[in-house]
Amino acid sequence: MTIQSRIPVIALASVLLVGTALGCDMDVINPSVIDSSAFDPTGDAETLSLSAQTDFYNAFGGAVIRGAYFAGEAWVGAVRQETNDFGRRVITSANLDINPSLWAPLCLAVATNEEVIEILSGESDAGSDINLARSLMNSGFALTLMADHFCEGVILVSPLMTVDEVLTRAIDRFEQAIVIAPVAGGAEGTKIANASRVGIARAYLQRGDLASAIQAAAAVPSDFVFEAIHVDDPANRGRAGNPVFGSTDGRTFIVPEDYRELDDPRVPFATLDGKAQDGQLDLVIQTKYTGYGDNIRIASGLEARYIEAEARLKQGEATAALDLIGERRAANGQDPFGGGTDEEVLSELMDQRARDFWLEGKTMGDFRRNPAASPFVPVSGTPFYKPSQGTFGTLTCIPVPNEERDANPNIN
Repeated sequence: MTIQSRIPVIALASVLLVGTALGCDMDVINPSVIDSSAFDPTGDAETLSLSAQTDFYNAFGGAVIRGAYFAGEAWVGAVRQETNDFGRRVITSANLDINPSLWAPLCLAVATNEEVIEILSGESDAGSDINLARSLMNSGFALTLMADHFCEGVILVSPLMTVDEVLTRAIDRFEQAIVIAPVAGGAEGTKIANASRVGIARAYLQRGDLASAIQAAAAVPSDFVFEAIHVDDPANRGRAGNPVFGSTDGRTFIVPEDYRELDDPRVPFATLDGKAQDGQLDLVIQTKYTGYGDNIRIASGLEARYIEAEARLKQGEATAALDLIGERRAANGQDPFGGGTDEEVLSELMDQRARDFWLEGKTMGDFRRNPAASPFVPVSGTPFYKPSQGTFGTLTCIPVPNEERDANPNIN
């Protein structure tokens, strides 16, 4: 798709800068426009940056849902075969759900934040611009999600990129945000800097750069939290509302048996009368998010501690992992962990991590980084929870959709 050179006004009094050609199929239609020639980088920068952040929040919610289906955090209660194929891990690039549900929103989030970065980087106050720092952070998170979920990546109309190349770009964006945000100052600057430290630590861990992951994570305050903000606006729930609750409300998002059996307060659910949309699965719904206005945690000091503990464990230092495991088990009514080999400690650490970050968009990265230690991902070849569908497939990542392959001139 070619996004024309204009700035359409969108919901929630935000604007979306357009002017970049993308391979993704993301038609933007809105009758209210601001001519790009009238854009004022000083007066309009905040509106522009916050609009691009809304694009990231929207893409993040889609990643939470699709990653949950793929890696077993949720069962697919939908009728559509394309959605069931996500749950079975048998997706092809022709799957019609990939682009609208995940790929296109991520591409849009990257594109709009990159557009803001391009515009604001040339201004005289770029080194202290909170709006530039915000878009650098959000581009970094969107790229990290792309690397977590997809087998390959694309930035704007680039050729296909490896996961490592996408993570390298994400790290660059986080690094810049970490430099600029403290200079910009204030509570917003502190939030962006700490969120970017979590993001860069996550990206370093995914790449296997353990020392850099430890250094970044150690700088994050333990009580830090950064969330995707959602609003219960009936006219804009598709863009502004909590999408996990939306799927729950639509009876397509079901809590798996393995998670129900945990009896853990971090995995709250309720059993309702009736069946899921497909008429097969019992209607067992998550209650972590109970309304369209509930926020979703993106990054936190707790995640930074998990990242540091995992990285140190992989360097041969188990103390941080054992301490965190003990703390999280005690806080949630579990007996003490008995210890074991490094592999057993990693499995327990990932078990606790899966509970703490259930339905927060981290399961795909965890599964790809530690496939043998991811406790709740169904094993390839075992029966699917809908018997007529066969067995779980062997995929560990989602292919780039045909819509991108067909529209991006640098791929074919």
